[in-house]
Amino acid sequence: MAFSEIRTQRRITVREASGGDLFKGAVAIAAGTTLISCLTLDISTGLKGALLVAGCLLCLYGAKWVRKYLKDDKTYREYAPEWDDKHFIYDRFAKGLNAWYRQEELPEDADGDIAYFLKLQRERLRNKGLQMEKRVVPTKGTGYGTGKRSRKSLWYTTDMFFEQVSGTLAFHNANETVFEQQSEMTMYEIVAHTPDTTRADQIRVTCPQCGAVNVALKLEEGCPYCGTRFRIRDLFPRVVNFFFIKTKSIASYKQIFTQTMTLSMASVFVITLFHNIFTNFRALPSMLFNSFMMALLAGGMIGYLVGDARLLAAVFDRDGMKHISLLKWTSSKRKITNTMLKYDKNFSFDKFEGQLVALVRMAVLAEKPENLACYAAGTRDAQFADILEMTYTNGLCLNKLWLEGDQMHMSIRTWWINYYENDGKIKKCGDCIDTVFVKNISRQEEPGFSITSVFCPDCGGSFDAVRQRICPYCGKEYHMENESWIIEKMHLIR
Repeated sequence: MAFSEIRTQRRITVREASGGDLFKGAVAIAAGTTLISCLTLDISTGLKGALLVAGCLLCLYGAKWVRKYLKDDKTYREYAPEWDDKHFIYDRFAKGLNAWYRQEELPEDADGDIAYFLKLQRERLRNKGLQMEKRVVPTKGTGYGTGKRSRKSLWYTTDMFFEQVSGTLAFHNANETVFEQQSEMTMYEIVAHTPDTTRADQIRVTCPQCGAVNVALKLEEGCPYCGTRFRIRDLFPRVVNFFFIKTKSIASYKQIFTQTMTLSMASVFVITLFHNIFTNFRALPSMLFNSFMMALLAGGMIGYLVGDARLLAAVFDRDGMKHISLLKWTSSKRKITNTMLKYDKNFSFDKFEGQLVALVRMAVLAEKPENLACYAAGTRDAQFADILEMTYTNGLCLNKLWLEGDQMHMSIRTWWINYYENDGKIKKCGDCIDTVFVKNISRQEEPGFSITSVFCPDCGGSFDAVRQRICPYCGKEYHMENESWIIEKMHLIR
């Protein structure tokens, strides 16, 4: 039933070369070669001529298919896929993310919390004397294109977009590249919309121009801080979370299987042919026929089994990502959603997950986490200060949930692929981060809440809650737990 809710939009791309074309050509050439080898037999000249002509025709026919395979393979290898920023928000954000890592502007579709995480990451890299290059492009070849699954809550519609991508990640210092890797992944983007524009007088958003917090209706009239006017479609939709899960593309699986079968059959053919030659196995046509049949049957069977084993290994190769129980993962989402809906009818799990991911990223990448209004976990693990890049893997499991008066505490384990800098070297590691989040459930979270920018409940002033706890206008301490979740404890689990 869940899969029936998924919609896909195929992307125009160059397909990988067909293994069937290569197989068809190889069989025709093998048959033609066998017929031509009959010239070594003691048979009539007329029959030799007929077999020669038939063999040559078969070889030419086979060569046509092999040539087609090689041409298609060359076209496939040389094809460079690109994002279409006129396509829709998924492509625009991915293209904007690539541009950001080239030291350009922030992705225009990112919400304020993602934008702030990217800025914190750049500060961390600069302090380490490093530059990070990160680029993702659509996977070429056979694929399902861009998938989409929509969920509705009272306030929001969230779309989960996903597509297989090819990624490059590299770290450079002033002199050289210290780390580089290429991988295939599925990139997910969670996009939040507002389903009802008539509620624009209640939805709080950050001004895209200056970052101040206002209700959307005021921003349509003009931001009180910078004067910029927006339309509702300028404020929504927004990407509120993005993450990657390592997966081989369909085209890669096909290539693995084709390469394995080709190598296996060719190896069995060569071994069998040399064995037949050195054991004086009858006439040349018989040796060739026997070798080709062994390659087809034995080589094909071995290639099939080895290919399946390689495909299975590729499925379980998580590149350091921790394995989690599917049952626990799905039950955690259900338990959190069912619990929170009792206290907040506007609750959206997708937006909640995006907030938690943003909180962890900020607490890890901020140079002084004690200044964060969302951080109350005390001294931070020293290892967090060496993390340069955090790849969330959509692994979120509920450890424990309990109430203390109006304070709800939620212990959650999240899974990450983290990249550390240590003595100028980059190390990749699959980590778990156990975090206890707390929130005052007696007060419902306002729609459109942003972790980074808030407004003071006492004086209404808007300020940056990441860098300061005290309202710069009235001097009152800001308690974010009355508005949304904050971090009470955070531990790195290896």
